[in-house]
Amino acid sequence: MKKITFLLFCFLTISFAQAQLTSVAIVGDGVGGWPGEAGNPGPTDINQMTSTDGVNWSIENLTVTAGAAKFRGNNSWDLPFNWGGSSFPSGTGTVDGGGMPTTAGTFNVTFNSNTFAYNFVLVTGGGLASVAIVGDGAGGWPGDAGNPGPVDVNQMGTVDGVNWTISNLALTVGSVKFRGNNSWDLPYNWGGTNFPSGTAVVDGGGIGTTSGNYNVSFNSDTFVYTFELVGSGASSIAIVGDGAGGWPGEAGNPGPVDVHQMTSTDGINWTINNLTLTDGSVKFRGNNSWDLPYNWGGSTFPSGTAVIDGGGITSVAGEYNVTFNSSTRVYNFDDVLGIDDNDFSTFNIYPNPTTDILNIKSDNEISNITLFDLTGKKVFDTKNVVNNQVYIGNLLPGIYLMNIQDSNENGVVKKVILK
Repeated sequence: MKKITFLLFCFLTISFAQAQLTSVAIVGDGVGGWPGEAGNPGPTDINQMTSTDGVNWSIENLTVTAGAAKFRGNNSWDLPFNWGGSSFPSGTGTVDGGGMPTTAGTFNVTFNSNTFAYNFVLVTGGGLASVAIVGDGAGGWPGDAGNPGPVDVNQMGTVDGVNWTISNLALTVGSVKFRGNNSWDLPYNWGGTNFPSGTAVVDGGGIGTTSGNYNVSFNSDTFVYTFELVGSGASSIAIVGDGAGGWPGEAGNPGPVDVHQMTSTDGINWTINNLTLTDGSVKFRGNNSWDLPYNWGGSTFPSGTAVIDGGGITSVAGEYNVTFNSSTRVYNFDDVLGIDDNDFSTFNIYPNPTTDILNIKSDNEISNITLFDLTGKKVFDTKNVVNNQVYIGNLLPGIYLMNIQDSNENGVVKKVILK
């Protein structure tokens, strides 16, 4: 049996040695047509590859459309010299495999007839003369009033035919696409699903946009795009909410200009110092208006990243220096007093803020209460603490530091806000 197997192996080796690979071409409806079709009538396949060693084959500037393709040797389907594949733009072919799914573009193609490895490399530029951003989120789709043509309005610039940019582009809520050559001809229009950054696909859907001014970049080789918000587009930003005096239109913030205006020297980094907050919620609001995209909320305190039209940020009573970056939307509430009440579990005071009476929850009887104003001046001192309650309604409204002592000589300093 072993002898028969060896003889069969020798026969097959001789047969394959006699079958010489003299040419390789790319065939299929994605590259002009299958053999015998109008785009590839034969007898010699149209898209012949070249080789200097009979192993590494190549063809440059091959026009490819959406479809399928195979590598075919000797202008014939005789095995083993036809190869298909399952991946694009690169992969490893298999003898007599199915057609490789192709994407439209101009490619330089290589194929190794020993390892069957292939690669389609998109040609730089590839017949792409221009790229513009179009869509109802960027003025209008081609033919609309905001983009009447024949040249698209929002033309991008490039120095290498690959990396395209446009600065300070005004976007609204809507969708956009990247469009080449002022035409919908494939493969030069690209859409996507992610904003403000992602990887586009040829003939993809519109990219959903958010209002603002953006610096935009697009790589026509990799299809990677980025929309970078420029500043905020807001001429003013204020902190509003029941945790900061009142929501717009309420007694503590009657308008038309919001009370707690922040300041900025660059239109991006905004600050306000010594802002008194109470327990409640707050938001950042631009232009003294709820118009999007210039209001931002969040879910974490004292710091986090805000979202456009997000919910109120839960605030904790205290005095804060506040920063907000309207480009990254990162915010921080820095406690001026530097005291974190949550570190103390032995005592708890409520309600805080208060208008008169403070209740003090403690495991032990309270022996002494002292209050200081923010200058360090003692303004209140008592050892007469009945039922762990104290009346401070005769003090002026403001923020105080309360020193609490219990019968076991435990002590703590707490922030107290008197309204």
